[in-house]
Formats: sequence, C-alpha cells, structure tokens
Amino acid sequence: MLSKKISLTLSALFTLSLSACSSHPVYNGHAPHNDYSHNKRHVQNDSPRVSNWQFPEKNYRPINSSKLLGNYTEQLAMKLIENMNYINSNTPIAITSFVNLDDNLQTTNIFGNHLAESFITELQEFGLSVVDYKHTGTVHVTPNGDFSFSRNGREIKGYPHIEYTLTGTLTYTNRGVIVNARIIGAKSKVVVSSAKGFVPSFVVESLYPTRRVDGIALDAIL
Repeated sequence: MLSKKISLTLSALFTLSLSACSSHPVYNGHAPHNDYSHNKRHVQNDSPRVSNWQFPEKNYRPINSSKLLGNYTEQLAMKLIENMNYINSNTPIAITSFVNLDDNLQTTNIFGNHLAESFITELQEFGLSVVDYKHTGTVHVTPNGDFSFSRNGREIKGYPHIEYTLTGTLTYTNRGVIVNARIIGAKSKVVVSSAKGFVPSFVVESLYPTRRVDGIALDAIL
C-alpha cells in the first residue's frame, strides 16, 4: 500500500514539474527570466520609439554599466583617424546628424543628434579642426537663458567654408544600432575615411526619457 502511495506521489510531482516547465521556459542566460505580461495594462503607452523601431523588450540590459555613448563614439573616431586620407589639423570638418538608413535619408532622432555632438568632442581631442555651423555669431539674451546656437538658417550669419563633412547612417536591429560613419569631401564627394560600429540598445535607451509604471520611474524598460 505504501509503495502504491509513493508511486502516486512521484507521478503527481512529475506532472507538476512538466506543467511548470511548459509555463516557464528555461532561462537562456541572455534575457531576464520574468513574465511582465500581467503588468502590461499598467504600463503607459509612451515607450520610446526610433522611427518604426522599438527598443527590444527582452534583450540584455546590465543592472550597472559604466558604458556611455562617448565610449562607442571614441572607438569610431579612432577607426576614422586610422583610415583617414587628405585631412590634417588645419582642415575644417563639419559634423552633421546621423540619419536613419531609409528611403529619403532625411530622418534623425535624439540618438543621431547625440552621436554628432559626441563626435565634436572626440575629433577635437584627436587634434582636428571642427566647424560648428549652428553658431549664430551673436549671443541672444532672454529671461530663459543666453543662447548662441540656432537651427534656423536665417539666424546663422555666413556659413563657414566647409571642405569635409563627417556624417553617417543608422541601421536598427533587435539588439541595438549599427552605425556607419564617414568623412566626405564637400566638393568631390569622395569618402576619405569610413568606420563601422555597433551601439547596444541599452545605451540608446539611456538617451531617452525614463518610462513609468503606475507613476513610478523605472531605470529599465520592461
């Protein structure tokens, strides 16, 4: 009788273990093993999007990371310097926003603009001359602050002579963004240097406003 009870108990435990395995897939070591489906109704519908690309919901995100966009920009800048031709410390270079690799090449975002801003610092540190064509040449004093930059072409007096431009394209994947950077001759349109890099999605996410769940700010996107 006892052996029959043990057999029934083992059978029941085996059945429960099978049902548990079917409802909870094995952790693969890459994505956090959490099921947030029951919280979806509480999440505000304001998840940051880049064009038609959305940050992967179940991708690797380090809890603590010191990696910043500048770390990846520095690597790209080093590759550009290594491959560079026809440019020296006296050659003016303008840096424009990186754009989405789409049909019109006229779409950018926070990431594309931050990438361009970061390159200004990196190229200067390598001793190259950078042209900031968004500077108006004057200071506009207002109650909200004092400004010298503008994106209004009419406010920018006399565009400087630009010989080369640093720009590039952005390609979005389910793990992050592929960045293709290049330096191009303004007149010849010849690519005098190029570099390719990858920026993980958690670094891109850090540039966007934090999402909130039930009014509580979260460091990571669920």
